[in-house]
Amino acid sequence: MVPHHHTRITRARPGRPATDALWRWIDRNLGETSRVVPLGFSQGGLMATELLRTRPDRVPAAVVLSGFVQGTPHPGDAELEALRPALFWGRGDGDRVIVAHAMERTAAWLPAHTRPEVRLYPGLSHGISPQEVADVRDFLRRSTGA
Repeated sequence: MVPHHHTRITRARPGRPATDALWRWIDRNLGETSRVVPLGFSQGGLMATELLRTRPDRVPAAVVLSGFVQGTPHPGDAELEALRPALFWGRGDGDRVIVAHAMERTAAWLPAHTRPEVRLYPGLSHGISPQEVADVRDFLRRSTGA
């Protein structure tokens, strides 16, 4: 007779191995208590939000350029609701790479978990404009004091 094992099925969090690997690198190279401000473009923007959601106490601000937030709930989301770190979300109004439902999900999620600064750039597709770079620089100065 084969023993019966109970298997608990949970919804997988895509990107978790990459997020865990980044945190290991950060801990090893910057220190286990270091705070980081991730900046990412497209899927890199998704990774910036993943770092924010997994260790909210270590991410005082984040920058998401033409990116989005994953729909899977995270254990850190409740802490984010309390902390509400600053977050810059910039994207072009002509971006056809990131699907509409990911943009809608992100637009709903951000104000519930962060203090978002949202910028929509007219005529910009899936890219980064000089104006957006200037806006990110100003955001980082205001939100980090650097």
